[in-house]
Amino acid sequence: MSQAFAACLVLIAVPALAQDDAEPKKVAETYLNALTGSGDEAGKDLLLGGVTMNAQLFSLENWKLKAKDPVKKEEGDLAHAVQQMNALDKAGRGALTKLMGMEQVGDDLKMTEVSQEDAAKLLAPTREKAASFQKAHNVLSYVLRVGKEVYWHPKNPMRAVLSRAGTTGKYSIEVHRWTILSTEGPAKTPREWPLRVLRFKSAKVDTGWKILPASDWNAE
Repeated sequence: MSQAFAACLVLIAVPALAQDDAEPKKVAETYLNALTGSGDEAGKDLLLGGVTMNAQLFSLENWKLKAKDPVKKEEGDLAHAVQQMNALDKAGRGALTKLMGMEQVGDDLKMTEVSQEDAAKLLAPTREKAASFQKAHNVLSYVLRVGKEVYWHPKNPMRAVLSRAGTTGKYSIEVHRWTILSTEGPAKTPREWPLRVLRFKSAKVDTGWKILPASDWNAE
């Protein structure tokens, strides 16, 4: 391949990559500007699952896009993804019931003591199901926060998306993740934090480009 032809390929490829990044970047900037008050407050509506009370009150003094991770893309079998999620939920419910010391006996609950060692054994099936989900559907499990406490949060917005997506066919998901730098307080203390923009599509659902919210108690 000649150097001239190789250079031509580079010139063609760079605008294509920039175009792929343009829309999610605009969504990120619109949301961040809404947080600082320099943009339309409606930018907060870009949060997946809607604006919670805390999200409505949250604000920033300033922001800067410091770095960007490689884009995550995935296409997968929706039925298998739902099956994996259901298996993880079932294991989690079973472990939680035992960890709380409750055993169903007819209509009564029998209280039992669980040691730390026994608790670790009870959680093992949950970890195994989580690892299986992550291996089979890496990007989807990432936005679902599989393996993290926030996965079990009752308002996890991706759980709601997946419940509406159907149980047949294929899904596709794309995630753009930026590291945001903001300075806060009188001391202008720098803070770095992640911002994720995603789009999930199936035959029944197309979220459009949305901000994946962090929970109030775990920014990751």
